[in-house]
Formats: sequence, C-alpha cells, structure tokens
Amino acid sequence: MKEYNDQLMKFKITNDKLKMEIKLSDLAWLFRNSPDNVADDGEHEFCRVKRGRNREFVEAVVEMLRDESPENGNDTRWGHALEDVFQEIRESAADFLKYHDDCF
Repeated sequence: MKEYNDQLMKFKITNDKLKMEIKLSDLAWLFRNSPDNVADDGEHEFCRVKRGRNREFVEAVVEMLRDESPENGNDTRWGHALEDVFQEIRESAADFLKYHDDCF
C-alpha cells in the first residue's frame, strides 16, 4: 500500500484500488478560494458555502461530477478530468507504458 497525504486530497493505493479522500470542509475551502470565485468589485469572494451546509454542498459537487461532461456528452465530468491526465501520461513515454509498434 502507498499513501500520499501531503495535500488536501489524500490518496491511498492498495493492490486493487485507488482511494481518494478529501474533508468536506477542505472541499468547501477550495470552492471559497477558487480563482474564479471573485465578486464584480474584484476584491471580495462571489460566494461561499453557508456554515453547517458543507454536506449539501459536497452532495451537489458529487452529483455534478457524475453528470455528463459539457465538453463530451459521452463522458462524465470526473471521467473527462481523468482523460486530461491520461493524455499527458500517453505523451510522457513513461517506462510503464507499452506502445503499439506503429506509434513511434
């Protein structure tokens, strides 16, 4: 098992699973501190999660992650985010990848 605990999102890799975990309060903090969360005056945040409502906020986030991706209706939002990572890995020529002979 391998664990990565140095960021807000924690990762644990077992023999057959990847587990990703984030505190509800940390996800609300990321939302509040998003670079896009700026009011029209440019100085204040546009909005924040109300006190005691983190669970409702996170449920909304999960529902949206499970929805179709706006970029590709055949994909979920979380799947689309992984596709970005997969593309970078494919282009990396990492030692753990086996390429079709015609690729290079």
